[in-house]
Amino acid sequence: MSAISNLDWREVREHYNLRYAIYKQLLELVKQAKRSEFVELLLGISDPNGNYSAVEHGLGPYILSENVNAVDRVWELAAQFRVLKTAHEVPTLIRQARLEYLQIGVGSEASCMVNPRVCWVANARTIWTQLVIKHADDFDKADMELRLYRDADSTSEMNYAIWTEIHSELATSMTRIAEEGDQLARKAGVAAGSLTYLWADCIANALYAGHYE
Repeated sequence: MSAISNLDWREVREHYNLRYAIYKQLLELVKQAKRSEFVELLLGISDPNGNYSAVEHGLGPYILSENVNAVDRVWELAAQFRVLKTAHEVPTLIRQARLEYLQIGVGSEASCMVNPRVCWVANARTIWTQLVIKHADDFDKADMELRLYRDADSTSEMNYAIWTEIHSELATSMTRIAEEGDQLARKAGVAAGSLTYLWADCIANALYAGHYE
């Protein structure tokens, strides 16, 4: 039995529906070329469900206030995310954007919210879930290793390289979680989410919340 076996799959699905609605709203804002509204949603400013990583640390307003032409630059970064065929390019695109306060956590979540079939989230919740898998469902070991990542200097070159590597490793674990979640949800009589990495993120959120909150 895996760590996600005992999740409430109806709750996971309800959360997925909420995030799916945000995804559709973002697509509509792109079609309408409403840059400010799009960026505020993508950074969790107008709705916290747009970007939990940004909201958790209050980063959305700082990204807009501390960067020149912030709205246009975030818009352009998101446009790059939308056309990606592989999410392994996400950390490089974030680095190249050189936006203060927008690191892999916020950026990868933004990439997932605009391209959820290709891009996954690399934040505390998904990394912790990946660590739970790595340590064979040993929550204490996962907690300890997550603290090491959180305590590191998030602005250092070395730490960015570490987070880039973690982002890459999540490709396998998030795919596995989505697939296992599909099976478990169906057994519980719940329709699984069709957007792979958005579904995986909702599962990771549920597991993390059940342990920490």
